[in-house]
Amino acid sequence: MSNLRVQLVQRTLRPYRRPLLAALGRSPGIDLCAWADLSGDRPGAATPPPPYATRHAPTRAIGPFLWQSGSIRAVRTPGTDVAILGWNTRSLDLPLALGAARRRGVGTILWGHGFGKTNPRLGDRQRLRVALRADALLLYGPTTRERMIDLGVPRERVFMAPNAIDQTAIASARLDWPSRERLGAIEEFRRRERLAGPLILFLSRLESDKDPILLVEAFAKIRRRRPDAVLAFIGDGSARREVEAAVDRLGVREGVRLVGETFDEQSIAPWATSASCLVHPGGIGLSLMHAFGYGLPVVTTDRLGRHGPEVEILEDRRNGLLFRDGDADDLASKVLGLLEDDAARRAMSDAALATVSGPRGRNIEGMLAGFLEAIDFAAAAHGRARTDPPDRGGWR
Repeated sequence: MSNLRVQLVQRTLRPYRRPLLAALGRSPGIDLCAWADLSGDRPGAATPPPPYATRHAPTRAIGPFLWQSGSIRAVRTPGTDVAILGWNTRSLDLPLALGAARRRGVGTILWGHGFGKTNPRLGDRQRLRVALRADALLLYGPTTRERMIDLGVPRERVFMAPNAIDQTAIASARLDWPSRERLGAIEEFRRRERLAGPLILFLSRLESDKDPILLVEAFAKIRRRRPDAVLAFIGDGSARREVEAAVDRLGVREGVRLVGETFDEQSIAPWATSASCLVHPGGIGLSLMHAFGYGLPVVTTDRLGRHGPEVEILEDRRNGLLFRDGDADDLASKVLGLLEDDAARRAMSDAALATVSGPRGRNIEGMLAGFLEAIDFAAAAHGRARTDPPDRGGWR
């Protein structure tokens, strides 16, 4: 046994993915190289350098299709044992890369959502045709895993790496702000921001598909019963002016804080640790995990098709609440229920935090376990194995 040379191909290396790649690059028996469009990266920006190699490989659009230049190059790299490829049926290079990998004895993993929102039946047929050519599939959650099995992919070839974000900075900020040394800072923050009553938080881009106007309409109804309530928008986007106009039209300017965009966890923490819940009226994705990292129950739409696969971790009335899609009255009622029932809110808060904590939580550690399980399976299909791989349990 020796180190497995693993090539991972993505369109870009988004900041929230880098902690996963770092954890994978540090794993025993793994030599990792990530292929992506690195044109936005600044030379020498990472200090210390990440525990994995990178290769510049931009994606080119060809009409409605894509060509990822790194896929075929990655599987043809001498000594490659396993290639993790983006599972996008619009990628013209993907079938060619899978064919080249099979000829060279390279293990293949397709990583992706496992579903599409346009032409789902046609998409399922296309995805299945491609899926059956790979050694393993790596999906974001249990629902899509079972769906691919039902469509005909052998169960033993379907793995799960629940999508997650790195909770390290969130946990640090969450624990830091309420500590005894920071009590004065919290009191000063609440005085400065005029937070005399409960705080409702929105943490995302201000875009129309997030339904921020619906939230303002619901907040106007909440203020009739709780005039001390405050709504804070953390984020910016093309709908900001519409939000400001709705705030003025509904007469709730005194209760709304438009904080703006920030990615600094220490700046987000005083708002998040002061909030009673996070409300996201539109489709939600990784923001759900961000909120859970602060122990915030999440209130979002019951139209599940609007959400990313991450919504699977929301359990109605356990760690969050679902309201009738587009119904400001029902949204206001659900939020008021949380604000006025301390015991229920605390129970949901505890459940939210537990959802993203621990070795089986929706976090980078849990995601890494799924990756390693799939890598070991794909390598074993071609007679290869890592040097002394530890037993990580996985999600099977």
